Amino acid sequence: MGTACARCSEVQKGKAEDVPGLHPDVEEAESGGEGSDGDRSEEIVASSGDEADEDGYKQGVEEILKTTGKNIKRGKTMALKEAISTAKKYGLETSTISEAEKQLTEHKKQQLREEVEKEVEAFFASAACDDISSAEKMVRKAVDADCRAPVLKRVQDRLDELIITRTLEEDEEKLCRSYLKQSCREFVEAATKAGGRQVIVLDLDDGRRVPSSISLDPPLQHVLIVPDREDGDGSARQVPISKMRAGRAQDDKKLASRRGFVELEDEDLECAVSVRYEGRDRLPAVLCLLEPTRLRRDRLIEALLVLTLTCA
Repeated sequence: MGTACARCSEVQKGKAEDVPGLHPDVEEAESGGEGSDGDRSEEIVASSGDEADEDGYKQGVEEILKTTGKNIKRGKTMALKEAISTAKKYGLETSTISEAEKQLTEHKKQQLREEVEKEVEAFFASAACDDISSAEKMVRKAVDADCRAPVLKRVQDRLDELIITRTLEEDEEKLCRSYLKQSCREFVEAATKAGGRQVIVLDLDDGRRVPSSISLDPPLQHVLIVPDREDGDGSARQVPISKMRAGRAQDDKKLASRRGFVELEDEDLECAVSVRYEGRDRLPAVLCLLEPTRLRRDRLIEALLVLTLTCA
């Protein structure tokens, strides 16, 4: 009889194995008999426990995501990336993930900005800062990295300086000579007409602005600056052309201590011309002329320089 029971058991087992895709739980339910209802209850309780664990894990991931995002620093980028990836896997709120991704992007930008600003410092400490091509690359790099405004200005100013002071090409030299001659020609034409060329003379002691006219004596030995009205002593200034040196007033250290000049507004400083010359008894003297625009300032400086070189 025991043999017959064993054979029946084998037949029943074979039937179960012949059913394709049968879930293991189903097998257990069939073989479990009366105890199957109790087993299913235990599975439901276990499933509820898994859901609770998953919710707790999601909360933990969200907390890690927020904490890592707020405290992110160099060397922690990968940790935040992994936290974002895990958050997406567990279906955290889109706004939470988006905020973390934004923090990661800003962190990367900050890292790049700091690295490029260090490169800028190294650039100015090297011979590359005298090369136009290298300066152009550094400007582009600083712009792309969104470097701070003072850093951008520093590299851009350096590039501008290199371009302005570079050796001119032959055709550029010809163009410059032509431009300088034109500036001098226009000045001489205005200064030799009746009434002369109009200009404002700054009183360096009290800051008064004295409307005046510039004229040239016939032998082109002196520049005469005559007030349009009686201001001060009302006398003309006679400036020897051969002893005259014109330039930007901002660059003249001799003017820096004069009250009238120091009190000028920034816009007026930009348009001021310094004229140094040999005054009475061959003592050094200086004038400050105010022009309405920087272009007029430059044209006047160019004309006086050419005139000095021509008449020296």
